[in-house]
Amino acid sequence: MNWTLDQLLAFVTAAELGSFSAAARQLHKAQSRISSAIANLELDLGFELFDRSSKFPALTALGKEILPEARAVLNQCLRLDARALAAANKEPISLRIAIDEALPLETIHSIFSQVGDLFPNTHMVITNGSQDDIATAIARQKADLGFMLSNNVLPAELTLQSLGYSKKILIVGNKHPLANAGVLSLSQLQQYRQFVLCNRSGENREHALSPNHWDLDSYYLICELVTQNQGWAIVPEHIARAQWFVDQITAVKTDFLSDILIEIGIVKRLDSPSSEITEWITEKMRHLINSHAV
Repeated sequence: MNWTLDQLLAFVTAAELGSFSAAARQLHKAQSRISSAIANLELDLGFELFDRSSKFPALTALGKEILPEARAVLNQCLRLDARALAAANKEPISLRIAIDEALPLETIHSIFSQVGDLFPNTHMVITNGSQDDIATAIARQKADLGFMLSNNVLPAELTLQSLGYSKKILIVGNKHPLANAGVLSLSQLQQYRQFVLCNRSGENREHALSPNHWDLDSYYLICELVTQNQGWAIVPEHIARAQWFVDQITAVKTDFLSDILIEIGIVKRLDSPSSEITEWITEKMRHLINSHAV
């Protein structure tokens, strides 16, 4: 076997994105190079990976079997690169951090003044966005570290390390019919609209309890609609308690839901090396999250 890592990368990227042209754009290569890499891989393996008879290539049965193996090889290479860079003790001259807007930013941002004192020669780039933005930025190497609420669907090249948990509560507007209904049952909730978090593509939404639900990509927009008595939602407690909403929202209890927790984690690429500054920020974030009971 004489296949190469570049061929495996072309194959996995094309399989995940659904076309050779999309893989070419993702890898910043000409489409002809992607096509040739996959064709050469097929010659070396002795079977076709893609059925090219329709407009878009589709994985063959053997291609589907090989895909997870190819991913595993690439991921192990990423880990090897990370270990090698860490062993060389190369500290980054620039660090890009992406933060989920659903996290308590006023608490998290308090650590960055300390970063400036402890690591004065490191250039910092700090951005905020949705869950989807954070994962995409890390996957596309537009950011080095991401802090976000757990997302069960992450690109294969990313890993999420748990830092702690945030409590979620069920909320309604102060003038909503459920605001003074006491302990609620599922059947009572299902009579009204629920607001559920999704990503910016309208996909990968959280589990909906009501058949009548809207999918939105921001907890802040969800809370805003709840204040207008348009429905109910389950959101991180620190967002519901924010100054914009706290006086217009009522937290309610149910007879079927116990404490609801959502994981907060640090997400990075498998090939991302550890360094003194990234380890310091990670531990500081873990301490902040746990000490403030986010």
